[in-house]
Amino acid sequence: MSDTLFPTLFSPLQVGDITLKNRIFSSGHDTVMVHDGAVTDQLVEYHRARAAGGAGLIIMQVAGIHETARYTYHVLMATDDSCIEGYRRVADAVHEHGCALFGQVFHPGREIMESQDGALPVAYAPSAVPNERFRVMPRPMSQAMIAEVVAGYAAGARRLQQAGLDGVEIVASHGYLPAQFLNPELNLRTDQYGGNLDNRMRFLREIISAVREAVGPGFAVGVRVSGIEHSSPEEEQEPTDIVEVCRRLDAVGSLDFLNITEGTSASRSGSLHIVPPMSEEAAYTAPAAA
Repeated sequence: MSDTLFPTLFSPLQVGDITLKNRIFSSGHDTVMVHDGAVTDQLVEYHRARAAGGAGLIIMQVAGIHETARYTYHVLMATDDSCIEGYRRVADAVHEHGCALFGQVFHPGREIMESQDGALPVAYAPSAVPNERFRVMPRPMSQAMIAEVVAGYAAGARRLQQAGLDGVEIVASHGYLPAQFLNPELNLRTDQYGGNLDNRMRFLREIISAVREAVGPGFAVGVRVSGIEHSSPEEEQEPTDIVEVCRRLDAVGSLDFLNITEGTSASRSGSLHIVPPMSEEAAYTAPAAA
């Protein structure tokens, strides 16, 4: 690989207190290699191979942090201590090759794909606004449930830390629960979690604060957001001012990184950008992070 094309690819990168050996990065993505919410041998070997191939950082797929976060039958769960051993196996396999490992803490909100028994899924969101793609009508979250879910993010992050991972990424991208709170078209609340941008960011700020308090210093904490959701082909302006959101998140001072992506699970047009087709040019999402 030419150093002139990628002059910094093999140089170290500092993320908080974690030094990555290079900038080769495997981002969080579903693998369908999970059974009963737990890590499998197949998942361990999947990540071991990427670490052996030279990756500097692997971010694992999402881990649900609340029982209502089961958006599909093959989602990892971090809702109790039984998850720790499986995550530790992945961490040990990856660390053998000098690769860092982060996990993702996650709640889909209204973005429920399916239920275990095929019944109509029960979903929760800031407000009762259905999505286009799955036709799910969510129930508005009470303030008590909001507090419970925030605590779930913190507890999940702490379990990943106990398993030996190096960091955690809070998934606020792709139209999932934190993104739903940020979006004024989906968040119609009239309490302190809705209305102006500061109020709509409150849920995400509370998650960040709770996670950082749970893991302490030295453990990398970041947030993944969609710079552009592509909610519909006709929409010329994004409903959420993500640039301003990122400025305010950076000002909080508790984060070590921001991961900027594109797309949303909520619409057909947006979901194409979660796993882009091969026809898209390499690095086409880079301008969203510029």
